[in-house]
Amino acid sequence: MNRAKNLRFISLFMLLAILMPFAAFAQSSTGSISGNVTDASGSTLPGVTVTATNTATGVSRSVVSNGAGRFEMPLLPPGIYRAVAELSGFQPVHAFLNVNVGTAATFDVKMNPGVAETVTVTAAAPIIETTRSEVSSVVNEKAIQNLPVNGRNFIDFVLTTPGVVRDVRTGDISFAGQRGTLNSMVVDGANNDNTFFGQTVGRTGSGRAPYQFSEDAVKEFQVNSNSYSAEYGRAGGAVINVVTKSGSNDFHGSAFDYYRDKKLNAINYINQINNRAKSPYHFDQYGFTAGGPIVRDKHFFFANADFQRNSTPNLTVLGGGRITTFPSDPASLAAFAILTPLAQEYPQQLHQDVYLAGSDSSASISRTPASPIRSSTPETPMCSPTRSRPSTP
Repeated sequence: MNRAKNLRFISLFMLLAILMPFAAFAQSSTGSISGNVTDASGSTLPGVTVTATNTATGVSRSVVSNGAGRFEMPLLPPGIYRAVAELSGFQPVHAFLNVNVGTAATFDVKMNPGVAETVTVTAAAPIIETTRSEVSSVVNEKAIQNLPVNGRNFIDFVLTTPGVVRDVRTGDISFAGQRGTLNSMVVDGANNDNTFFGQTVGRTGSGRAPYQFSEDAVKEFQVNSNSYSAEYGRAGGAVINVVTKSGSNDFHGSAFDYYRDKKLNAINYINQINNRAKSPYHFDQYGFTAGGPIVRDKHFFFANADFQRNSTPNLTVLGGGRITTFPSDPASLAAFAILTPLAQEYPQQLHQDVYLAGSDSSASISRTPASPIRSSTPETPMCSPTRSRPSTP
């Protein structure tokens, strides 16, 4: 009996450890809001309740300013928040803030006496973030959705940030001239590097899978190119901090299909000078996303699938097409007779299926930050190992 109890306890503990890893072991995949509260004369105001509500999910967090009028609200999932500062005897102050991954949004509040009016503050992201020393850029959801990219690999958007080029040696991304093997990829707070090569799992080059996460599954990502926090580490180059999408209070979805075939191509120059037909080619990339509420303001789901079918038949032409007259001696004719049936067309294929399915749960607790829990089924591209991904703190 005791043995069976112990086994059940160990099994339950291991299940919880897989679904809800401790936040201490994950890098930051969240943002924060902080600021100072003062009155009309510039004096600090303690005891002011500041509430931030995610406009997409309705999840709210509340904190209270300390004796110096300072408040901090960490561990906020990226998104747009409606912030409200309230204190009895003062006019409430409202603002809409855009919280990005790995960044801190500033909400400095100046409260006026009175109860009849509401003050609305328009807050914009600062050009220079004075509280951090890192050199970083954020590629947001709008850029990912609207900027064109060949192959739909979201990592290519890193090339829009300063000091970044393609490493022609390996196909990786090079920061400040360094090898692409020196970079680190963080996905939803978990390290996503290949432990053998030190490169991103599923990276391009060497015949491996072109990508591991669909472009449509990425909400935004931060590119830390220099002087980044020690919480990331393990990188001599840059750290790419990725956050995947989650559901919201509204049902939403999308679908795409990119189709290329030889019927739509023009004949190339090499085929023209050799009087050949169009080279056979077929490329089809398609997928979908779906997300929405399970329980409004509390539980949400998101799912994504991305399929790629790439087939390039290779023609084998004896003599390369330029040699039309072959030797007529018996040995050459015998060799030609042996090689002719072997010179058959052979296909070169790259098929890839990637998936992501996740759920998010949050509970609003007054004056205390909530702890959202995320469990996800990782994408499993062909030619790439299956991995498990911890939850986001």
